[in-house]
Amino acid sequence: MAKAREVKKAERETAVDDGVLRRLDKAVTTGRLVRVHRSIPQVEWIEGFVIGASAEWTLMARCSDIQLDGWSALRTADITKVRRQGDETCLAIRALRRRGQWPVRVPAAIPLEESTALLKTAGSEFGLISVHRERQVPDACWIGAVTRLRTRSVRLREVDTGARWHADDTTFRFGDITRVDFGGRYEMTLREFAGPYN
Repeated sequence: MAKAREVKKAERETAVDDGVLRRLDKAVTTGRLVRVHRSIPQVEWIEGFVIGASAEWTLMARCSDIQLDGWSALRTADITKVRRQGDETCLAIRALRRRGQWPVRVPAAIPLEESTALLKTAGSEFGLISVHRERQVPDACWIGAVTRLRTRSVRLREVDTGARWHADDTTFRFGDITRVDFGGRYEMTLREFAGPYN
């Protein structure tokens, strides 16, 4: 009986709210700037543009200080609110439009239906990805190159803050990953200076 209760609790926690999915779809269609809140304790909202959403993952173009800064794939089940931050007349959109960056387009087709395809594509297209395990460690991420994908996990060859490769790979379970970032200024700078790993 206790095991059945645990399974039902896990199902409730991973269920995607239909209202949230509708708001995500509307954000994709309109291209408006939004702020996304999630159910994970101690994590901040993310502001940007929703590029695509599925029941598994939602892809956003992050926007801060009136400029784009890479992509974030968020677990859709963690999203609790999608709040509009402005229409086409807001300063961020006006600035991005003038720079030829709005409407926002992802440079590669990123699959959002399942973790293996998402990580494989992001890793091959962008070189380095940032993996977040925010439920266990809310204020840390691990940055590296995808070296192996399994049914339930990914292995990364990590790179440190000085753009030096670690000697060994680190394994991350898909169930622990809440967010995957790629194509941001920090990841691209590390990639530039780290060079290929051995």
